[in-house]
Amino acid sequence: MLELIPEKINDAVILNVGKSCPHNATDCSACQDLAVGLHNWLVAHEFRYLILDFQDEKEVCPGFIEEVLQLWKRMRVPFLFSGVMERPRKIIESYNYHLRHPFYITPEEAVRSLAPANVNMAAKLEGIEFGVAIPMSRLRAASRPEAEGDTAAADDEVEADAGDGDDE
Repeated sequence: MLELIPEKINDAVILNVGKSCPHNATDCSACQDLAVGLHNWLVAHEFRYLILDFQDEKEVCPGFIEEVLQLWKRMRVPFLFSGVMERPRKIIESYNYHLRHPFYITPEEAVRSLAPANVNMAAKLEGIEFGVAIPMSRLRAASRPEAEGDTAAADDEVEADAGDGDDE
């Protein structure tokens, strides 16, 4: 499964794409969940940009790329890509990304392009472990107790919540 590993270059944080996804499909649920985790991570740390370094990976899961491009449309902040090989590039270009931003050979080039564009590179760096993959979001279905067939845990939570106000 893909990993996103934060690294610091100058005053910017870039995410290196590590490990290839064995599924390599548009309906890859693990990569879709990774994109959800990426969104949550960006929001929690108040990022106003994203730089993804594909590190010249030939195969990057199309499901992940498509989810990242959906985030780009919703978040309305610069998403910059470096080290993009031919297959991932074709997917990204199909979203007309290349009409707004160029592809960069290195993440350093992408970082340098943010400064003249007056992009706010401030972010909350507390809690970011550089060199360590960011945590992936749990599967959406697994976060609902009914999906696991464990309604007893959900019932216990409801009872505990109901009992909180009775002790006054």
